[in-house]
Amino acid sequence: MNEEAPNDIIWLITGRCNLNCIHCYANMYRSEGELSTTEVLKIVKDATDAGVEHIHYTGGEPLLRRDMIQILKETIDLGLYATLFTNLTIIKQDIAKELSRLGIVIYTSLDGHNRELYEAHRGRETWDRFLKGFNLIKEEGLHIHVNISITEINWNYVGSIISKAIEIGAESVSIIPAMPSGNAMRNNVYVRPEHFIKALEDANAKAKELGITIWVWCAPFVGVIFKSPYIRYSNCRYWDVMDISPSGRVILCDVLNYEICNVKELGIRKAWHMFKEHPLMKKIMRPNLKEPCNRCPLNSYCKGGCYARAYIKYGSVEMPDPLCPIVAGLKTK
Repeated sequence: MNEEAPNDIIWLITGRCNLNCIHCYANMYRSEGELSTTEVLKIVKDATDAGVEHIHYTGGEPLLRRDMIQILKETIDLGLYATLFTNLTIIKQDIAKELSRLGIVIYTSLDGHNRELYEAHRGRETWDRFLKGFNLIKEEGLHIHVNISITEINWNYVGSIISKAIEIGAESVSIIPAMPSGNAMRNNVYVRPEHFIKALEDANAKAKELGITIWVWCAPFVGVIFKSPYIRYSNCRYWDVMDISPSGRVILCDVLNYEICNVKELGIRKAWHMFKEHPLMKKIMRPNLKEPCNRCPLNSYCKGGCYARAYIKYGSVEMPDPLCPIVAGLKTK
């Protein structure tokens, strides 16, 4: 880990959102107060001075903040790389032009390849608004990355969703398993291991067909399922990243909402030091692996899989990831 500061900050800049998606984990932040413009920019300046390289702004829906363009502009003016995750449903032409002037890389979500499946996740009358926002961003020439959340509703359509993402103009695509947290837990739509494996296999086949590479987020065990030049994955345990909540709390993972400290009170350097030295973080980085992880050939890299899912199910970051097919007792090729 970096000594002075994280390389990257993932900042839930607001908990407010214009949607209430059935699989959203971030709805737990919806009522959390958010920092003022002045407070945000003070932390951004502090991040710059500490050596942070990139801030990824997400939410909620970041563009509900009237100062979001100002925050992005000042982040870039300070020499940081800034990216934005938005559902695109409230994009207007003037906002698209402002984002274009700043050269912001846009991240968005696509949970279905058609109106029916998309709106089953995000609510009525969202499909047309999403496509309109997407087209406005494309017309301004910005890079759009599409992330596909795999749920119990759409796992069997992942190939079609990938095709749709490329058809409408996505430059890159990733998939992520819907987490057993927030709305996904309440609505029982977080993806099951057998369905996630099938989704991965279909994603690999579609990526091969289209000649593209697809990233898989939050599933460092992918290598026990197959090895493919079309599928890439990583492990957040190796990232120098800090997650910040809307009010400035440094959290272990945005899926867990487990508070470590507050960056508004401590500043970036002290918060980063406290984060690295926290007992749970030390267990995450050097876990005492349990069965069957301690016998797995991938364990030196995977380190037990997603610690957030393990913590949610078992109350321990050192337990095995319940989504891993080996942990779930499923056969792998």
